Amino acid sequence: MAREIPIHPRIIEESAKATIRNLIDGIVELITNSDDSYKRLEEEGHEVSGKIEIYVNREKGGICKNLRVKDWAEGMTSQELESAITFGGETSGFHKGRSVRGFFGRGLKETIIALGEGEIKTVKNGKLTKTKLWLDKKTKKPLYDDEALSECITTSERNGTEVNIIITNEKIKIPEYRKFKEQLCRHYALRDINSSSNREIKLIFEDLKRNTKNTTDVFFSYPQGKKVVEKEIVLPKFHDKVKIKIYESSEQLDSPRLNPYGLAGILIKTPSAILDNSLFKFENDPAALYFYGEAICYGLEDRIRKGETEIIDYNRGGLEWRHEYCKALAEAIEKVLEPLILKKRGELEKITPKAVKESTKSLLNRLRTFLNRVAKEELDEESDVPPGPPEPFITSLVIKPEMANLTKNKPRAFSIYAPTEIISREGQEAHIKSDHINIKPLSSTVRLKNHPKYPSLWYNYFKVVGVEENAEGVITVNVGREKAFSRIKVGSPKKKEKGDKPTGRKAGFIIDIVPNPHPDPPQRAAWENGVIRIYTRFPSVSKFLGDALEGVEKPEGRLLLAELVGEAFCRALAMRKMEYAPTIPGKEMYAFNALLDEIRKKYLHQIQNIIFRWKF
Repeated sequence: MAREIPIHPRIIEESAKATIRNLIDGIVELITNSDDSYKRLEEEGHEVSGKIEIYVNREKGGICKNLRVKDWAEGMTSQELESAITFGGETSGFHKGRSVRGFFGRGLKETIIALGEGEIKTVKNGKLTKTKLWLDKKTKKPLYDDEALSECITTSERNGTEVNIIITNEKIKIPEYRKFKEQLCRHYALRDINSSSNREIKLIFEDLKRNTKNTTDVFFSYPQGKKVVEKEIVLPKFHDKVKIKIYESSEQLDSPRLNPYGLAGILIKTPSAILDNSLFKFENDPAALYFYGEAICYGLEDRIRKGETEIIDYNRGGLEWRHEYCKALAEAIEKVLEPLILKKRGELEKITPKAVKESTKSLLNRLRTFLNRVAKEELDEESDVPPGPPEPFITSLVIKPEMANLTKNKPRAFSIYAPTEIISREGQEAHIKSDHINIKPLSSTVRLKNHPKYPSLWYNYFKVVGVEENAEGVITVNVGREKAFSRIKVGSPKKKEKGDKPTGRKAGFIIDIVPNPHPDPPQRAAWENGVIRIYTRFPSVSKFLGDALEGVEKPEGRLLLAELVGEAFCRALAMRKMEYAPTIPGKEMYAFNALLDEIRKKYLHQIQNIIFRWKF
């Protein structure tokens, strides 16, 4: 006999909220569902209107109470609608060979559950079907109106589907009209849809506070740029073809790092959908922000159809960049990008800055010394102190970090987390073991304890040491019948050459602090490859500081320098620490901001003290 494993209602709710983190996420899913439906009709030879209508409203404080998305595509029968709102079903047609985005396995039901409660009205072949979907407040179970679903009404309305969501999730906010329209137009997953001549997307934005309503077309135009690369490559080991096009913009574009609206970056595509946007290892390089383009991966859909679903990061709706296939793809694109970025970097660095006064140089060196000491303390502790507490949305036994590089003979700390449900069922004893003789946990057993900040979580720490270079293995933690894993690789310790002392301007996290008189600066200040660059011609900087930091002796100049150096350093340090910090998928932005605020609180006032006490 076999019995279906039930899905816990809490998992459904948390999964929906992990994949639909904000209003735009939900709209992206609904629009791409409508686009998929139009594509299926087009593939069958039907003429379509391609119309998609989006309605949102905004109240005081950015509250959005209603989202409505309507199309005039296929529509659904009552059986198809019931299947579409069933968790675990596959309804998109992707696995039957359709060219659709549906392999993410999310969309209609996740959007409704994450945002609130929704009514679906759909017409197909003269039959109108309705139902409502919501999450029961007491049981947390997703429910739908089966009585309404069973009533098919004869109608003369055209085929199509309308989703009307009443938003009850208090965390969902909406920006003002212009900002929202920009986000909707520029979201990377919608760019091909918004720029297609076969689609007509209309936004109706009602501002209830101001009693105004704006109706506008949603469209996207790619930046102006010259094509610098068009080539087809083959991925090593996997033998899949990838067609790459790269363009160079005359202006610096917004970074795609933690920003789905950033125009710089390479869009990772299948022939039917955009899956991600990235500049890979160059995301912090200002020279890279002049480049955009696409990489069409012809083998991705076939691999997913054959069951290689690990390639996809379901929570973020993009690629899982730790997967070997995705690593190979990233490395291949980086090889194409690198010479372009190096050339651009050289062009940008040809600008010769004015000489900085010796007293100002001495101040900058004093700052550099202090910042390097801070960075060493903050980053060195990563190998000896376990990652900090995660957000309290842990539903299973986990180890953090889930993947780690160890330095040979240097212990590194790991965290174990488990929800109360597991502890109640399985006990508090956590047993730790390694599958590699040269990767050794320093404790075989630890006892989990209740987390002081998150009462529903239990936790403890343990350390692991690697005693052989290039050893790779897996650490397993068992709490009763529950298991969690962390993949480990051991590297060699950094070697210091004879006479190589960490002094002067060539060592440390901060190599130098320099003014940069770029005529079209991307930002006020940034950390780039170890150098903090202060863009002196940025409008708000040039009012108080000259190209050689003239004016830094004045109170307003000192305050601005402290602000610029502090912000660049704190962001760079937070980004480096995020490489090790545990995060909930889809919550990376929140985790980064929390870490950044913590670093600012600790060090910004110390940077100010150094600058204000300096005697020129």
